[in-house]
Amino acid sequence: MKARVGLKDIAQEAGVSVVTASLALRDAPDSNTQARVSAARREEIRQIAARMGYRTNAAGRILKSKKISDIGLLFFEETEQIRGHAGFTDLNIQVNRICRRNNIRYQLDWFDPIREPDGIPAILTDGLVGGVLIAGCPFGASERFLAEQINIPFVRIDEEGQYCVLQDYITPLREALAYLNATGHRRVGLINGPKMFRRFRETERVFLEEATRYHWDEPEGRIFTIPPYDDFVKNSILAERAIFERPDFADAVLVVSGIQAKGILSLIHRRGLKVPEDVSFVSIATEDWETERAIPRLTAVEANHARLAEEAVSMLRELMETGNVRRPRVLIPEKFSIRDSVINRSVSF
Repeated sequence: MKARVGLKDIAQEAGVSVVTASLALRDAPDSNTQARVSAARREEIRQIAARMGYRTNAAGRILKSKKISDIGLLFFEETEQIRGHAGFTDLNIQVNRICRRNNIRYQLDWFDPIREPDGIPAILTDGLVGGVLIAGCPFGASERFLAEQINIPFVRIDEEGQYCVLQDYITPLREALAYLNATGHRRVGLINGPKMFRRFRETERVFLEEATRYHWDEPEGRIFTIPPYDDFVKNSILAERAIFERPDFADAVLVVSGIQAKGILSLIHRRGLKVPEDVSFVSIATEDWETERAIPRLTAVEANHARLAEEAVSMLRELMETGNVRRPRVLIPEKFSIRDSVINRSVSF
């Protein structure tokens, strides 16, 4: 069976980007299209598409004749990380629950912008959904497409956008840092994620603010930032070494992301250190079921994906139905939970 010709195939044959191909093949070019793609170039790309047997989506024609009420859930994530991303798993479960309860059909899609920097997720172009929830951080062609060309409404989840639902982790993060200070910790380390993401930028900022306020020992030197889209095992090892292979190693460590926390916890144990007797441990940006199943049970700042999904679906449906929303930016509070992985070092035994 012959594979269907897609936008990427047309773009490669014409020697243009996928975004340019998409612009050229629009039924009714707007002023932005005309400014970016000349009439001659548009015609050339259209002829290439016709020769290759490209067919505009049947769904695109459906959109002209009827309203599409289905919604999409799109994750941008690296191939090696998607299966272990508990946050995306939980978000998918919660969106599924809401859609089933409200008789909404939804489609799930995942796209790796690292492996396909010139590609665009099919769910954004095939016309089979009337709106999309987007989690993760797109870049390259997909980022440009979202900024300039997408013609269906979308809501960003936990990243800033015109319409977005964000997790408020600043307050519980400050609570976690205050708790470490109150329990006598002074050499606190932070294993953080890539600062291209909002959460990781804000986490480092708040960590340094609070560390300065509490007069902790060398906070700038106790931060390890995981590079984006790199070898997970290698970077976990490097992070653990950076925090614990110094004479005055950390008496507490915060690790951002559940999947990273599992790896670091294992490496700490392999080093012969005990949690919390030798080092206290706090997990950030994790799920309650992850922290409850760890040994010891982890003190953590935890996401509320049930509420996050409720607000995101509600905002998207309002946007699809009315073209606008009353609250284009919603904050969902996370929760700081105290469990077994932090010891009180201010108490003498």
